[in-house]
Amino acid sequence: MELSDAISGRRSVRKFTDSPVSREMIEKILKVVDYCPNAGNRNSTKIVVITDRAVIDYIGKSHMVVIKNFNKGITALPSEEEIAASESAFYNAQAVIALFGAKNFYFSSADAYIMAQNITLAAFEQNVSTCIVGEVLNSLATEKGKQLQKEMGIPEEIVPQTYITMGYCDGEYPKYPKRHYSDVIYV
Repeated sequence: MELSDAISGRRSVRKFTDSPVSREMIEKILKVVDYCPNAGNRNSTKIVVITDRAVIDYIGKSHMVVIKNFNKGITALPSEEEIAASESAFYNAQAVIALFGAKNFYFSSADAYIMAQNITLAAFEQNVSTCIVGEVLNSLATEKGKQLQKEMGIPEEIVPQTYITMGYCDGEYPKYPKRHYSDVIYV
């Protein structure tokens, strides 16, 4: 597959089958991370592959509540009751790739999103569907979230930057969206 075919063909998918993505497939996809550009050549983005359904559901629900509250102007962390009652921002993803970066490094987010793009293109090449989930900084900020992060072996000074949901598309693959990026300004 040509790179331009992957770039123009890949779509964000939010509806996945129940078929798991094998560890071997995930490892094949993640080989691209060694080639991701990053600020200062620090190579500091931490990668966590999550396949545990309870962990996927908790983080996805926590993130959904954080985003919905933020859009209403609420910045307080969600309660465990709100999280338990929420739908998941990860839908039925069979795996989630969590990309973490240092709190005190200005380019942590940019590095993670560059890596996320490479991962999603590599996944598309393998017929694995993905969606980049953004604005995730507070998704593990609850006490339970902090405990999950600790269990992942990620120190407190490292925070989530983005997640990539992963699975096999359930139903028709999304069509090309109507966008108008042809209005480029040259100076």
